[in-house]
Amino acid sequence: MKRFEQIPFDPARWPFFYGWMVLAWGVVGVVLSAPGQTTGVSAFIEPLLHSLSIGRVDLADAYMMGTLASSLLLTPAGKLFDRVGARWMGFGSCLLLGMVLLLLSRTAQLQGWLASCLPPRESLIALLALLFFLLRFSGQGVLAMTSRNMMMKWFDRHRGLASGISGAAVSYAFSYAPTVFAGQIACRGWAQTWLLLGVLLLGVCSPLLLLFFRDNPEDSGLLPDGGPHPDPARTAPVAHRQFTLAEARCTFAFWPFALALSLQALVITAVTFNIESIFTEAGMEGVQGFALFPPMALIAIGVNLLGGWLADRTELRWLLAAMLGAMAIQLGGLMALAPGWPIHLAILFGGIGNGLFGVLMSLVWPRYFGREHLGAISGLAMTLMVVASSLGPAFFSRILLYFHSYAASFAACIAITLALLAASLFARNPQRQ
Repeated sequence: MKRFEQIPFDPARWPFFYGWMVLAWGVVGVVLSAPGQTTGVSAFIEPLLHSLSIGRVDLADAYMMGTLASSLLLTPAGKLFDRVGARWMGFGSCLLLGMVLLLLSRTAQLQGWLASCLPPRESLIALLALLFFLLRFSGQGVLAMTSRNMMMKWFDRHRGLASGISGAAVSYAFSYAPTVFAGQIACRGWAQTWLLLGVLLLGVCSPLLLLFFRDNPEDSGLLPDGGPHPDPARTAPVAHRQFTLAEARCTFAFWPFALALSLQALVITAVTFNIESIFTEAGMEGVQGFALFPPMALIAIGVNLLGGWLADRTELRWLLAAMLGAMAIQLGGLMALAPGWPIHLAILFGGIGNGLFGVLMSLVWPRYFGREHLGAISGLAMTLMVVASSLGPAFFSRILLYFHSYAASFAACIAITLALLAASLFARNPQRQ
């Protein structure tokens, strides 16, 4: 496996520290997961509702079932990452995502075939649940997790800086993904857009990931942050206790971070999935909702860079508390949504929360628990985030169905946010204990 890291070129002979190439290609890997992220799926929601004649609650249920099912495999996928490394995991998950997009482009034809032997409504929900399961597992789950873990393995002292840079780039790309996808859908239709994305991932992107992805710097004769491999008498720049998954689960610090990141994933997914409906329910045009994402991304980019810089100089629990405080204010703005200050609050504090979310999601697990079992630990955290993100759209859709308003869902999320904010103050780094 180590010899394979030098094929077709040796990263140790690269003209500069190869970790910066890993950072760039790790960002590419996360961005390529956009079709499997809610920010990418959101552009397809309204076209699917009209084209497939499916109800919003049924579509949200299919999305929830598929996302929940995918979460069950993420911890095993994280353990597999620890064994086979980022190169094969990135290549395989990109291939799988491309094939799933090809299947999604044939949803109408597959549904017609299933409807000949099953009730139309049930067959469509089952088909979409299966396709969303594969989409979320390969895209939001494995490809994004692999890319983030790979980047963090190549840095130690500068891990916060690397996380800030990567988070800023990903935030910028994700903010424009719905607009780009919506433009392609308007031009060529939702099925042809998924087909085009699938072909690009299969034929172009997956070979590039296999070429440039690398797992541990030590396998290439390097150390995190750069430099040649030391002789055995020297020590690594920063020593870590390497927590196992079982040990990490038993620490208090794991849970405020895991649950807070999961709640943020739930809010991001629910709001993005229902953004047009949220604006319509507030008495505005639904398409105005997409205008929130670009300015939020610009704010998130600045917060990513600042948060990455601060992360190398302060305790991560303070960044977690800031993320939760920003989330509570953003939810308040959305609950009182109207032209003017509520939209400004949602944009400003949504950008702050998203920026800190990007920093913490990549940084906390290697900083708190080491790199040796990073796949398994981040896999469990990703499982919780995916479970939460699967529940978000269905929860918000049902609140709207029963109460004819999203206010109750925002209020419930605010209450949980404040409880986690109190717990975050005690989430100290277990490496120091």
